[in-house]
Amino acid sequence: MNVSNYHPVVNILIDQLNVSDEAFAPYHEQLLENRMDLMALKEVLLRYKVVKEPIYQEAIARFYELEYRNRFADLNGMESFTGLIPIRYAKKFMFFPIKRDGYDLEVAVEDPANLQPIDNVAVKLKCRIIPIVSNRQAITDLINQAYERTGTTEQAIDDLDTQGFENILEEEAEELLDSIDEEPVKRLVNSLLWQAAREDASDVHIDPSPRETNVRYRIDGVLYDVSTIPKNAHLTVVNRVKVMSRLDIAQKGMPQDGRTRVLVAGKRVDIRVSTVPTVHGEKVVMRLLYQSEQLMNLDDLGLVGSVRQDFNKIVHKTGGIILVTGPTGSGKTTTLYAALGTLDRHAKNVITIEDPVEYKIPGYSQIEVNHKLGLTFANALRSVLRQDPDIIMVGEMRDTETAQIAIQAALTGHLVFSTVHTNNAPATITRLIDMQVEPFLVTSTIIGVLAQRLVRRICAYCKESYVPHHEQLREVGISEKELESAGGKLHHGKGCGHCRDTGYHGRIAIHELLLMNDQIKQVVLETNDENAIKQEALENGMITLRMDGASKILRGMTTIEEILSVTREG
Repeated sequence: MNVSNYHPVVNILIDQLNVSDEAFAPYHEQLLENRMDLMALKEVLLRYKVVKEPIYQEAIARFYELEYRNRFADLNGMESFTGLIPIRYAKKFMFFPIKRDGYDLEVAVEDPANLQPIDNVAVKLKCRIIPIVSNRQAITDLINQAYERTGTTEQAIDDLDTQGFENILEEEAEELLDSIDEEPVKRLVNSLLWQAAREDASDVHIDPSPRETNVRYRIDGVLYDVSTIPKNAHLTVVNRVKVMSRLDIAQKGMPQDGRTRVLVAGKRVDIRVSTVPTVHGEKVVMRLLYQSEQLMNLDDLGLVGSVRQDFNKIVHKTGGIILVTGPTGSGKTTTLYAALGTLDRHAKNVITIEDPVEYKIPGYSQIEVNHKLGLTFANALRSVLRQDPDIIMVGEMRDTETAQIAIQAALTGHLVFSTVHTNNAPATITRLIDMQVEPFLVTSTIIGVLAQRLVRRICAYCKESYVPHHEQLREVGISEKELESAGGKLHHGKGCGHCRDTGYHGRIAIHELLLMNDQIKQVVLETNDENAIKQEALENGMITLRMDGASKILRGMTTIEEILSVTREG
């Protein structure tokens, strides 16, 4: 193919960066030389997924005979430029200084043809600019890293001590760090959320006390104190959170629930906000939901061996009910979406009913219940059955009405996923019977119950082995022979800077899967005794939560203390 009339950057992609010329053929007319500038050309190539952005940026660097860097290491001193360049300006033109060496200043740029911001920096700093071409994500990370260093929570709290506490009635910044130069209260709240997201906190607690307000993060299921706020700033901080989540700042005597959405380093975080009045002022809890188009798959959940295989089989059945059970915050919704992700969303009509919708996924019809308008789980489920669904996910089976409608849906050939709050898988069966669902309907529709808990994972940075006491092994159900097979030692974390000296970083799930077979059906029809159902399930090969936990202890994933803290055997 004759590519001489293509834009020179396209020719560089073909001749020097090994991009096949056939990839450009469908867009021949749009790629002719001088038809567009570099950024317009980039937009076309990325939109049609002809090349990836880093490859294109490298081609730009070669076109201008400049250096290209795909990422930037931790560069000391770059935060000194934050006082000279507003963060919005840096992100608008996508550039930021890297380092200064005498008269020369290296600047990371996305578009070296855009001279205005570079010239402005050169004039302000009285230096010569040396452009370093990079990709948008690398420059965004560079900017965020620099401004994060100068916008800490501690500094924001210090600013509160010296400035007034007026109510801030503005919308939240599009990007949290964009408000680094805004009012102190706004900056403080944004900084708290930024640091929480950086540490993968699931919740932020703002707790008033007689003398000060304490801020805590829940990380890996455990609350940690992170900072304190002056008592006289508490009301203004609460009002800022209320404004962000569209709550009534004048209402201080009643609980309120709201929602907001922010961006952290280009990633969307949905925040559920709850306020309640206490004797020392309003307490605020913010639940952080990290949105990603890439949901977990079943392998990421920690399902292993036969549990993984059996669960994968039942989620591909054409009808019946699959329940996931566990306490609040045990990852039930994540598991349900991982299960749905194994199914063909294009060939199936998948409808979810949730309170609230936690993951917004293209291709699913997602309904959010609204109790104020009378849209309950039961009402929504009743309407959904008229929408020709193949698969229905009900966020929670809370009451008899919802359970009975779900049963009818399963009887008519639909595959229904839902959650129930019980301690283990066998208890879920008795819970449904307690909700006045007839035992024969339970045995006819339930195809599997997956119980799960989240336990903390041993920190990879400070992981070390030790020889456990035989009494510890006995308590968790590990035999000396099993320990020998695992090398005679277990593992724990001694504590380091990566894990806040806890010895743990991140979490994994342990599971218990009950499959409804003929033997268990017979027991359910005869009795709703949880222990009888459990005994039959064990005889049929069910692995309990503690047994799964023991296997993950032996594999060096978690500790005896963690498993004992979240499981009980009886």
